[in-house]
Amino acid sequence: MNNLKKGQNHIWLPYTQMQNHLPQLAVKKTRASKIYLKDGRTLIDGLSSWWAVSHGYNHPHLTKAIKSQVKKLPHIMLAGFANDQTYKLAYRLCKFSEMDRCFFSDSGSTAIEVAMKIAWQYYINLKQPKKTKFISFKNSYHGDTTGAMSLADLSNGMHQKFKDLLLDNFSLDLPKNESDLDKFDEFLKNNQNHIAGIFIEPLVQCAGGMKFCDIKIFEQIFLIAKKYDILFIADECAVGFYRTGKKFAYLHSPKVKPDILVVGKALTGGIMTLAATLTSQEIYQAFLGESLDLALMHGPTFMGNPLACSSANASLDIFEKSNYEEKIKKDEEFIKNELEKCRDLKDVIDVRVIGMIGVVEFKKDWSVVLKMRQEIIKYGVFLRPLHNCIYLMPPLNISRSDLKKICDVVLKILF
Repeated sequence: MNNLKKGQNHIWLPYTQMQNHLPQLAVKKTRASKIYLKDGRTLIDGLSSWWAVSHGYNHPHLTKAIKSQVKKLPHIMLAGFANDQTYKLAYRLCKFSEMDRCFFSDSGSTAIEVAMKIAWQYYINLKQPKKTKFISFKNSYHGDTTGAMSLADLSNGMHQKFKDLLLDNFSLDLPKNESDLDKFDEFLKNNQNHIAGIFIEPLVQCAGGMKFCDIKIFEQIFLIAKKYDILFIADECAVGFYRTGKKFAYLHSPKVKPDILVVGKALTGGIMTLAATLTSQEIYQAFLGESLDLALMHGPTFMGNPLACSSANASLDIFEKSNYEEKIKKDEEFIKNELEKCRDLKDVIDVRVIGMIGVVEFKKDWSVVLKMRQEIIKYGVFLRPLHNCIYLMPPLNISRSDLKKICDVVLKILF
């Protein structure tokens, strides 16, 4: 009996009804933007393994870095020990993201929890302990841990069943125009003494339905937050590292500078799990003093894992040496032209593209979406329609021919 058969009665899959789920695709190997299945089929990965595999699979530079590091130092605790890879990454990541301090953790969800804890304690240390609530937006998603779930849209969706058990935060409609911004301003004005921070997915709410936010609206949300001394916390786990065409989505606006920036997913090039919560020097400064009580008392066991950091450093090498901004600019235009062919189809509601994110929103129910997944695979592409959207977020270095095939399959499925 092979390992897959041994494990199928014991594994518990993510976001899956285990009683009647679709068959799992047995993978033999991966390479670049391709997934090679054990049954001989080959799929073009249109999702970068949940938006993480930014440089494609098995990138030789990442592989070489990990092999070298595992022979020297796969792990050492960060409390009491310093190692080259972790400290090197802290420096490089702060320079790359234009932030000042870096706290490492294991995944995007845990990095969000760290951001919440930092924001709370920042105001506690400043003798403003009543600032305990957070604002997030309808259709947002910031992770599946307890604190992160409390930032979700609890009026519907998969976390709704836990709404009476979670932290009581403010979930607001994302402003769409000047009138909405005025209402948002008024809300912050009336509640500023209780709000510690605003969590936002810059420009694209991914898991909540691939909904886009206008850059000017995003900019105004930031300016209003600053007007009322509320921390602006950018969750770029999904949209960071050139996914929207810039190094980070917040950099689309020259006026925006987050107080806290959360990154994960593509940080290691999608090789292994690592996340970081980055802050301004002003935030960090509030934790300094003679008393340990002022310090951030938090420390994941594997934080700053040297092996993961070696992968992240290698990934940064590629980000810094590759002209992704220019490539993505051309690919964005190509995706727009290709997906626009879907706009006039009967059930299509909208087509939207930014950077290496392409979305076609349609009128279909969930049962149809599950059938779509199976049909897409038959065409040699891997996509997972989400809610009522087919979307693509392929590796940033995907070839034009593979990108064309993904777009062609989207058109075939919707036609």
